[in-house]
Amino acid sequence: MAAAGVVPEGLASMAPGPELAAALAQIDRASVSNGDLVEVLKARYRLQAHVAAQLAADIAALGGRDPEADPREIAFVAEPGRYVADELRVALSWTRRKSDAELDFSWLLLSRLPLVFDALDSGLIDLPKARIFATYLADLPEDRRTGICATVLPKTPPWTTGKLAAYLRKLVIGSDPDRAQDLYEKAFERRSVVGYLNEDGTATLSASGIAPEDMAAACTRVNALARAIKRAGYPARVDQIRADVFCGLLDGTLHGLDRAGIVAHFRDEAPAGRPQGVEVRAELATLLDLSERPGDLPGWGPILAGNTRRTVLQQRGGSWTFAVCDEHGHLLVPGVLRSRPTHAARGRAGGAVELQLTASLLAQLVQNPPPGWERVIADIANQCAAWPDNRNAINARPNRRFPTAALRLYSQIRDRYCLGPGCRRPARESEFDHTIDFHHGGPTTDTNGGQLCTHDHDLKTRGRWRLQQPTPGQFRWTSPFGQTHHTRGDPIITPPPSTPGDDPPPF
Repeated sequence: MAAAGVVPEGLASMAPGPELAAALAQIDRASVSNGDLVEVLKARYRLQAHVAAQLAADIAALGGRDPEADPREIAFVAEPGRYVADELRVALSWTRRKSDAELDFSWLLLSRLPLVFDALDSGLIDLPKARIFATYLADLPEDRRTGICATVLPKTPPWTTGKLAAYLRKLVIGSDPDRAQDLYEKAFERRSVVGYLNEDGTATLSASGIAPEDMAAACTRVNALARAIKRAGYPARVDQIRADVFCGLLDGTLHGLDRAGIVAHFRDEAPAGRPQGVEVRAELATLLDLSERPGDLPGWGPILAGNTRRTVLQQRGGSWTFAVCDEHGHLLVPGVLRSRPTHAARGRAGGAVELQLTASLLAQLVQNPPPGWERVIADIANQCAAWPDNRNAINARPNRRFPTAALRLYSQIRDRYCLGPGCRRPARESEFDHTIDFHHGGPTTDTNGGQLCTHDHDLKTRGRWRLQQPTPGQFRWTSPFGQTHHTRGDPIITPPPSTPGDDPPPF
């Protein structure tokens, strides 16, 4: 058994800051005793809270600066402007949602909850507890906020976040029902539905800000249907049935069916509606079982090869496009497909499919087209042969205010997503934006356009951010505070990981 090392004297009571950081930096964890290691852990957690408080102070300070002033000046405003959170997007590589949330929290903490800030800065509470104070006390009058903070903060260190939230909620509801109602109504105004991919390849859909009685009614209905389906002999577990019913009620599969019809559908005794089609991007090599590379659901992320094949082949009636790429995955030729594989079905209503392949794979497939895909391969090859003429045609109307369908399609496939800093809104849900505004003489061409969502279009036109396109398809943003950020559409086909010695792309 190794002898225990020495932990600096007074570590447990040392205030977070440079001195504590220096003391912790000198500690060798491998030589610290079991009991002392707990004290080291607690000291580092206090330091983390201090750093979080100082970061919040920096963010709030940024919110109080004037974006219309010269970046070299020190100029203040009374409260954050509409687009100042976008500076955080660029500086910290955050999403717009996170940037907005962190600016709101930091401004609130510094301007309305100074006692909570001090507690966080001193390590008395951690960041999750500070957020709970902000949630429940933000809209209370100043004297009420101050009184509650002075009373509750000293009790908080041993409490869990759940206990703190319940305690504050009781205080607010019990002592000021009108304020509690205000809190509810503001949360209800922010009600939303959020979907995202999980690390295991499945997905989660959740709704928040819903009236509790309405959410309870929805859960009761799903539970009742699941129990009825289980009683009818369906072999899955009740939790699995609940999930299937929940999804089927939303995606259109169970549309128009009453309770008896839903039960019969799960027993394969009644037809169902077609689920809603989706936008899916897939490498042709994956669809042909030549690889297991994932597909992509824009706005969601990558999905497994099996899910990709199944989804694509259920969307015969949707819109189909293709993108032939170079070996680095960037666009060479786009187009609209008029043909479909013979085994594709109309299992989903609508949807959009993008087939992706390299020029080298296309050359191989032309020589030996796989069964069922002959017409699709011929369609792509014919459009590639005609591309030199069609490429010039997409820019044939530069004086037109809005892009032609061909130019819009080219821009959507090339850019992939909105070209705003860190934005992941799919290009199909964004708009063609003139880099040099049309009313300032900018032509409607691919070299003067790209896909921007509404917010990032306003960022350029109203937020005083400057957008340039030094090379076609490559964009440079300059913020009012002098930051620069480069964007370019992701490779359509993600190349394999670089090997040592590979040169980075000229971007």
